[in-house]
Amino acid sequence: MALVKNLRHSYQIEDALTSLDGRNRHKLLALSPYFSEIALNKERIFVEIEYLKSLSQHKVIRPLKKSELAFLKNIIDSFNGDGYQSLREIEATTNHDVQAVIVYIRQLFEEVSLRDLSPMVHFGLTSEDINNLAYALLLKKSIKDIFLPELQSVEKVLFDMSHQFKDVGMLGKTHGQAALPTTFGKELAVYVSRLSKELIILSSFELHGKLNGNVGNFNAHTLVYPKINWIKFSKSFVTSLGLVPDLLTTQIEPYDSFIQLFQIFSRINNVLNGLCKDVWLYAMVGYCKQKIIVSEVGSTALPHKVNPIYFEGGEGGFGIANALFSFYAEKLSYSRLQRDLSDATVRRSFAIAFGYSLLSYQSVKMGLSRIVPDEELMSHDLDNHFEVLSEAVQSELKVLGIRDAYQKAKGFFRGKKVTRQSYEEFINGLSIPKNNKIKLINLTPQDYRGVASKLVSHEI
Repeated sequence: MALVKNLRHSYQIEDALTSLDGRNRHKLLALSPYFSEIALNKERIFVEIEYLKSLSQHKVIRPLKKSELAFLKNIIDSFNGDGYQSLREIEATTNHDVQAVIVYIRQLFEEVSLRDLSPMVHFGLTSEDINNLAYALLLKKSIKDIFLPELQSVEKVLFDMSHQFKDVGMLGKTHGQAALPTTFGKELAVYVSRLSKELIILSSFELHGKLNGNVGNFNAHTLVYPKINWIKFSKSFVTSLGLVPDLLTTQIEPYDSFIQLFQIFSRINNVLNGLCKDVWLYAMVGYCKQKIIVSEVGSTALPHKVNPIYFEGGEGGFGIANALFSFYAEKLSYSRLQRDLSDATVRRSFAIAFGYSLLSYQSVKMGLSRIVPDEELMSHDLDNHFEVLSEAVQSELKVLGIRDAYQKAKGFFRGKKVTRQSYEEFINGLSIPKNNKIKLINLTPQDYRGVASKLVSHEI
């Protein structure tokens, strides 16, 4: 009874073991219907009841009356904290979470006309038949309801900013050094393009599931009901849930589709993590100005500070999430022989990886809403780095047939900060036709940005 008594302890945010259920709980409430213990057990009940209904439809058990179907639906719809509390009290005796679900349903059946079907609840199944389908359904729903909309909103913010700033010239930085000019919008568009491709994959991704008994062979099913095509039954049932049926398994679903899903999220997180790091660096060199929120404090010691905290927070969250996604991909790829229980512990942490992912997506959006490019500084940097025209000069010389074109450019430009005046003197000293000299002298870093602006509209 100590367990039950402890379960009745009211939840307080200050009792939370992680920031997901503590200081950040208000940001992640939308995940509770998909990753909480109540959500998992409600989905388990749903799968058990749908299985029972399918047994009836395939005439394995008697037909269900309309009133009974309504009762079954109500069991699912009305499941809440009180129902979960009942489950935990049962589990205090069974020491098995899925068995608690079975007992819970059977107890409800005993009170109505379904009592004769009580023994058929969970017929021929193993707990993993229920678990794998419940987890897959919750992940599928969370992607549709939460993650795709959230990521699409991040995509839209980036899309809008990339178009808004597509003509804002900026000095490129390769290896951290001054490089060819680009535009701020085009650099954001690179992330839009990468994210969009991953979202197409995510939006069409299909999770798999299995329902085939203790070691995957329908042993009990075929013994008791040999005339039923259980392979066809399983395929039909799993498909009806919106999942792809896996027919060849051990006791557990092999998790391959789960792993593929985690890898999709890992790639998405890596893309957005790269964005966080880049914007942080742009803020560091002053290319991005941060909006000032008067009521906020940047540092307890330095009142002048306005820190890029949302991009830093996003980076940290992506790191935690991807560390877990990487672990899942490795751990869940194998279960000893027909089954070991280590995966059950791992699955219970899915909420952490997805929680930190969602938190980071929110941070990215908030961070982007607080920055604008410092066009004056960007323009100033372009005007003071004529050395980035070294590529233009050597390319023009090559076209003119000058064999040592690269060496001539290297000799003048490499390792120097070139001014407009020294650049013009160098060009005037070249033995090239007048028209080519005029072309190069009139060229400035501001102009030398290729089709960066057009790429934004073309690529998206």
